[in-house]
Amino acid sequence: MDSNPGLNITGTETVIGQGTGADGAVFRTLLDRMSDGVFIARDYRFIFANAALPRMLGYEHDDFVGLGFDAVVAPDFLELWVQRFRQRIGEGEEPPGRYELRFRMKGGRRELPIELNASRVVFDGQRCVLGIVRDMSGRKLAEHALRESEQRFRGTFDQAAVGIALMDLEGRFLRVNPKLCDILGFRASELRTLTMEAITHPEDISLDIHPLRCVRNGEQTTYSIEKRLLHKSGTATWARLTISLLLDEMGAPSHFIAVIEDVHDRHLAQTALADSELRHRLLMHNLHAAVLVCAPDARILYGNPEACRILRMDSALLAGRTIAQLGCRFIDQSGEALAPERDLVRRVLVSGQEMNDVVVGVRHDDADTLWVLVHAYPEFDTQHRLRHIVVMFVDITDRSRLEAERDADRQLRTAALNAITAHVAVLDKRGVIVETNSSWRAFAERGGYTGNMTFIGVNYLDALARCDRDEAPHAEAACEGILSVMLGRSALFQMEYACHAPHERQWFSLKVTPMDAARERVLLSHENITRIKLAEEAVRILANTDALTGLANRRHFFEVAEEEFVRARRYGTPLTVLMADLDHFKRINDHFGHAGGDAVLCSFAIILSSLLRDSDSAGRLGGEEFAVLLPHTALDGARAFAERLMERVAENPPEFDGQPAHYTLSIGIGELMPDCLDFSALLRKADEALYRAKSGGRNRVEYAPGPCNDAT
Repeated sequence: MDSNPGLNITGTETVIGQGTGADGAVFRTLLDRMSDGVFIARDYRFIFANAALPRMLGYEHDDFVGLGFDAVVAPDFLELWVQRFRQRIGEGEEPPGRYELRFRMKGGRRELPIELNASRVVFDGQRCVLGIVRDMSGRKLAEHALRESEQRFRGTFDQAAVGIALMDLEGRFLRVNPKLCDILGFRASELRTLTMEAITHPEDISLDIHPLRCVRNGEQTTYSIEKRLLHKSGTATWARLTISLLLDEMGAPSHFIAVIEDVHDRHLAQTALADSELRHRLLMHNLHAAVLVCAPDARILYGNPEACRILRMDSALLAGRTIAQLGCRFIDQSGEALAPERDLVRRVLVSGQEMNDVVVGVRHDDADTLWVLVHAYPEFDTQHRLRHIVVMFVDITDRSRLEAERDADRQLRTAALNAITAHVAVLDKRGVIVETNSSWRAFAERGGYTGNMTFIGVNYLDALARCDRDEAPHAEAACEGILSVMLGRSALFQMEYACHAPHERQWFSLKVTPMDAARERVLLSHENITRIKLAEEAVRILANTDALTGLANRRHFFEVAEEEFVRARRYGTPLTVLMADLDHFKRINDHFGHAGGDAVLCSFAIILSSLLRDSDSAGRLGGEEFAVLLPHTALDGARAFAERLMERVAENPPEFDGQPAHYTLSIGIGELMPDCLDFSALLRKADEALYRAKSGGRNRVEYAPGPCNDAT
């Protein structure tokens, strides 16, 4: 069993025989030095093994040779092993030579994964199996470690708190994790159809160009930038991108891996913080109060411009000094110098408490004393350790003068308000009246009000809400207008409203304006515009009325008639128009003169007006020609109206110079027909009927039958 075999290949079969010469010794030496195990099996036993195989399984060489298959092959693979062993020592096609299985280690407690490369051989004239065994435990451990690594990577990739994406060299997404989908609002399938450029804000695309070129050229392995990415909704979100280039086995660029961190909230917070710091610096720089910030050892760290002005020292010289080293003296209100232990900073350091509203004098040798009102307090960190002492002081040297000026300003404003004839009130931002002028109070007194004439403390908006039904529309409009100015929606509100008493007609103009930029106060004025309204009404009457008769003039009558015509056509209601002409009016003028003719025209206008309903209209078209519009009146009603008018005229002749001025009328009636497309056509029908009345002998009423479009 332990003799040296010799190798001999004849035809297609490998023959191994016993060898005792130099060739056999060399062959055995080579076998023993192999790292892989080698065996020959026959009769379901291992009849030969090189040195590596027993060592691999924990055996001594002599203990291993002669073992049966069931002692070495793992039970799970024993049946397959025996089956293939039989196939190899038999006739016919040989089974696959390479496969993986497990051998049992000595003692049977452990199993060794191996790769077997088996083949059919002839040994000492009998068919055997030659096997080469490779220890797979290292590779299996490596594969297991790789699988675990891949699982860890997959878990890390999928469960990472930041977005991760694999991209090809063109920037197309190959794989994305759920967090990236959550950041951008896309599904993974949607992102895989996009590129990094497609989801980058257009203004930020150029940020990647240079660093990406450096990575591709090998100048750097990775880069990080912050830029805006486009959410699926179209909004922009700030993200921090870290892009790395991965190489393949040949060292060539393979793909990119991108780590995307959502920094939108942080970016907004940083921007807000920067804005806040800028506003703080601007505030400190422009603050009219002096500010000193001191360290716990009492050294000054910062002084704003107002502090430098009061202390007469440049900010660069202030830094690092204590209060005692500023070159000026601090005194109390009695004129005594403050002791070092009682200076503004040390008093806070010793007590650990705020110092409020302390009046201190700052005295320079070449100038008068400046008096300041001091407020100082300590600042602590989260561990309640002292960080700073802040000293704020305001120059109150001219406070008395300023207070006097403010009193004068208040008196001037009060005098100015009282000089205004409009009723003026000042409201605070809640709508409460804080000031009124004398006109406001006088108006309340004239109106019979017996309460507090100043109305100070009354909520004007609440008072508007309590107005009765007749005044409610105006009150609601006024309330909305005042609120629009208070809330900054309007720079000015103005409205006119009527305020009629039983025996007096009045109109007012309400005007609301802000008194300050913050709209803490608004000025509200009620100006009496009754004279203007009455004048406008008089002008309107003059513009629409015939000066002699008081009836509507031709222009105004046609305006009213056109509206009534459109309304009647729209709703299908009847409408008639009368054209009336005073018969032989020239004879009246010739007999009584033009004054008598005017008296006749005025008398006719009075009679005509007395017969009109509220919905009717009458106008003087010119000379002795008049027109009457009768809405909701058909032909029969118009005839009755015309006859009644003629009767009244005959019964009531006007007198002039003691003589009755008798006159008669000729009246033509036009009725709205379906083919009347405008009021002019209807008026032509009435005019045609008037012509027939005159031609028929005058002092009569006529109607022109037929459609409107036949009128000539």
